[in-house]
Amino acid sequence: MHGGTGLSQGTKLAIRCVLFFAGLFVLALGAVCMMQAQLGVASWDVLHIGLTHLTSLSVGTWVQIIGILMIAITCLIERKWPRIGSIVNIVMIGFFINWLLSLNLVPVYPFLWARVVMLLVGIVLMGFGAGMYVASNIGAGPRDGLTLVLAERSGWSIRMVRTILEGTALLLGWLATGPVSVGTFASVLLIGPVMQASLRFWRKRMEKLAAAAVS
Repeated sequence: MHGGTGLSQGTKLAIRCVLFFAGLFVLALGAVCMMQAQLGVASWDVLHIGLTHLTSLSVGTWVQIIGILMIAITCLIERKWPRIGSIVNIVMIGFFINWLLSLNLVPVYPFLWARVVMLLVGIVLMGFGAGMYVASNIGAGPRDGLTLVLAERSGWSIRMVRTILEGTALLLGWLATGPVSVGTFASVLLIGPVMQASLRFWRKRMEKLAAAAVS
C-alpha cells in the first residue's frame, strides 16, 4: 500500500533541472578558475581560447559555436534531431563562462602557489559539475554525443575516439596559440576521476529520488 507523501513527477523533474543547471554553472566556474590560474586549461578550452586570439569573439561564444557544430555533426551522422537538453547544455555553459569572466569574480593571483590552488580548484569544479549535469539525464554534452556515435559507426573504442577528439582539439588550439601548460595535462589526468566520483554520488541521489513513493 502506497502512501501519499511521495514526490510528484513535476517535482522530480524540477529537481533534475536544478541539478542540470547547477552542474553547468559549476563546470563553467571551474573552467574560469583554470583560465584565471594561467597555468594551462583543459584541452577543449585551449581551442576555444586559441580561437578568441584569431577573432573578436569571446571564449563563451566559441564554446557555443564549437559545441553546436559538434551537435550538428552528430545529428547528420545519426539522422536524428538533437535533444533540446544538449543544445541548452552548450548554450548555457558558454553563457555562464562569459558572465563569470565579465563579472571578474575569479581573481588572477600573482603568487604561483595561489595559482596552483586555483588550478586544482578549477579541475575539481569541472569534474564535479560534469558529474552533476550528466546525472540529471537531461542533456549530454556535445562531445559525449559525438564520441558515442563515432565509436558506434567506426567500431573503435569510446576511449580511442575520445582521445582522438581531445588530441585534435588540443593540437588545433595550440596552433592557434591557446594556453597549453602543466594545467592542461593535469586536467587530462584528474577531471575524469573527479567526474566519475561526482557522477556516482549524484546518480545515487537520483536513484533515491526515482524510488520515492508516489501515491
